[in-house]
Amino acid sequence: MKIKFIGVGSAFTTSEYFQSNLLITAESGRKMLLDCGTDIRFSLNSSPEACQSVVEEIDAVYISHLHSDHVGGMEWMAFQTYFNPDQRRPRLFMEQDTMQEMWNFSLKGGLGCIEGKRMHLTDYFDCRALPRDGVFEWEGIRFNLVRMPHIITGYRDFFSYGLIMEDVAHGGPMVFFTTDTQFQPGLIQEIAPRAALIFHDCETSPFKSIVHTHYDDLLGLPETIRGKIWLYHYQPCPTQRPEQDGFKGFVSRGRVFSLVEGTIRTEVRE
Repeated sequence: MKIKFIGVGSAFTTSEYFQSNLLITAESGRKMLLDCGTDIRFSLNSSPEACQSVVEEIDAVYISHLHSDHVGGMEWMAFQTYFNPDQRRPRLFMEQDTMQEMWNFSLKGGLGCIEGKRMHLTDYFDCRALPRDGVFEWEGIRFNLVRMPHIITGYRDFFSYGLIMEDVAHGGPMVFFTTDTQFQPGLIQEIAPRAALIFHDCETSPFKSIVHTHYDDLLGLPETIRGKIWLYHYQPCPTQRPEQDGFKGFVSRGRVFSLVEGTIRTEVRE
């Protein structure tokens, strides 16, 4: 399994970082897009040799939650695949309530009809709705949903669904991808002993928004856990020095993590 960060920034980022979306490549060569933000048409095709074929290679999509830096490119993705007769519908994995809300509140206005036909999400994607603590497998990789608190309003709580990932078919190490989340030290300390790597949401602004985990919060974690954490979803031009504070570092755009048979290799590509 390979994990490529085609973007690493926050919602309000620049083209140097792009929004935090990932491309997972299975041993079979098939690709899953993890989140599909507003700038996906640029970040997915950012290398000079990239063309339409990059979209054609996507076999599946996973959406963690409904903010536009994670779901804003889904209309583009739907039309790109629907009007390509050579591409089958990508599989779409999502928590079931989030999937329904995405259609009703984010996509239906633009995708609800085409010339002479009323449409549904299932016309564009092979929908695989999951319970909030669901487990699914794709190309030999097992994914466990982890419900992460993002915005707590008092009348309607807004969750993002992180993932524990493990390439069980090829003996790959387990990794945890938090997605957008408030600081959850208890959960991180529970998962960390089993995880080889943790990719953690990290706010780097001088003020705390509360709805994201701030760098200063993560400093309070034990050194053994910080040593497993790569930081992403940060603001442009961060001033912190994570390696000096015991973290793996900030994930740079284009960085690839190869995880197979208990080993982890990393390299940077465009």
